[in-house]
Amino acid sequence: MASKRRTGETIEEWLHRIIVRNPGITVDELAEELGVRPNDLYEWGNINQPRRFPLSLLLPLMRATKNTNIIEHLAAQMGMVIFKIRKRSKSRLESAEDIQEYLQQSAKVLKSIIDTFKNRNKIDTRITLKELDQFMSTLAGLRDDIENLSDQLDLRLEE
Repeated sequence: MASKRRTGETIEEWLHRIIVRNPGITVDELAEELGVRPNDLYEWGNINQPRRFPLSLLLPLMRATKNTNIIEHLAAQMGMVIFKIRKRSKSRLESAEDIQEYLQQSAKVLKSIIDTFKNRNKIDTRITLKELDQFMSTLAGLRDDIENLSDQLDLRLEE
């Protein structure tokens, strides 16, 4: 999900925060999970004299730490935002009620945006950003469902 980014930080600073200052996993545990030596992690996470971090370890690092801040930081540098796709056990487009639910959610978000611009209030802004992030995540999931539906239709046409 999108989150407030710290501006002006480098990838090295993000690596340091994720590797060395991560409260959820020790450096030794992380090293074992990634199949590297703890010293390598300390060197990659050293802000003063960082060693190049292997890109092949970026996804395993994010999975092991459950931290996507580096990829979010890179996206922000490109003027983009990344959202987690919410997965459900069933397709999101199984009935008219599902579509109605999306319409209601989008109306709620649009109303929240209008209220934020009318009131120009910090509390409204935080609420609106949270609702907008949730809605964008839902839309990303909906896009995923439509893409899967398109793939299914392609298979049917080939048969």
